[in-house]
Amino acid sequence: MQMSTPSRMANAAPVLTAGALCLISGMRPALGQTDAGNNIHDYVAGNLNDFTASIHLIRYDANAGRRISKDFGLIYEFMKKATGDMQLTYKEEDKLRIDGRFGPQKASYVVNNTDQWVRYPGLGINSRGNLGKSPGKRKTLLDIGLISEGYLSYTEAKYINLRPVDGVMCAVFRISYKEKSLDTSHRIVWIDPRTKVTLKREEYSQEGKLLSIWYYHNPEEISSGVYIPSSVEIDDSEGKMAGETAYKNIKVNQGVSDDLFK
Repeated sequence: MQMSTPSRMANAAPVLTAGALCLISGMRPALGQTDAGNNIHDYVAGNLNDFTASIHLIRYDANAGRRISKDFGLIYEFMKKATGDMQLTYKEEDKLRIDGRFGPQKASYVVNNTDQWVRYPGLGINSRGNLGKSPGKRKTLLDIGLISEGYLSYTEAKYINLRPVDGVMCAVFRISYKEKSLDTSHRIVWIDPRTKVTLKREEYSQEGKLLSIWYYHNPEEISSGVYIPSSVEIDDSEGKMAGETAYKNIKVNQGVSDDLFK
C-alpha cells in the first residue's frame, strides 16, 4: 500500500466508521412496529459495550466516491490493497481501532475520544493528532448507525414523520449540532423502532447540500437484543453506488481492553 502521509489514513477513517462500519445496534425494550414514538431518546442503543468485526469489501466505484468527497475512496483503496479483510474494534465511549495487513506490513488507526494515532511501522509512521472541537469530527456511535445519550447531549433532533424503508416503517429524524458556530451540517436518519438499527441515512454538508445516502441491509440479531446489518451500501447524491462492505466474525460485549486504544 502506498501512503504518502499519515493524514491520508486519518482522513479515510471517518468513511470507514461512518459508512463501512455502521453496523451494530443494541435494543432496549422494543416499541411495536406501529408504535414508533417521536422522542429521539426512545431510540438510544443499549446492551452494547464493545464489538469486533472483520470488514470485507464487496465493491467500490471511484467516480461515485469522488462525488461524495475527495477522501471518501481512501479506505476502499486501502481495503483493495490489504492482504485479507481489515479488522475493526470499537468500545464505548468513542474508542475505535482499525487494523490492516499489507503484505508483511501492518498498519493501524486508533481513536480515543479526541486523540488519534496512525501507526505504520513499515513506513516509519507513528503519528499522533487531535480531532479538535468540531463535533462533526468525533467518532461516536452514530458513525456506526446508532444513537447514544452522549451524542444527544450536544445535538438536537427534530422528529419529521414515519416513512418506510424496504417495507419497514421507520421513525425519521433530522439531527444537527447545537453549536452551529462549530458545525452546520445535518443528517436525516430512518430508524427501525424494533431493532434500533438505522436503515437509511442521508448526510448533508455545511451548506445543506446532499452528500451521500447510506443503506444498512438485512439486520440480524447477533446476540440477545443486539442487531447487526449484514452489509452497508453507500450511494452518492445521484443514487449511484460508491461502495459496499460486508461484516464477518462479529462479536459483541467481549470485554475489550482499554489498552488497545493507546
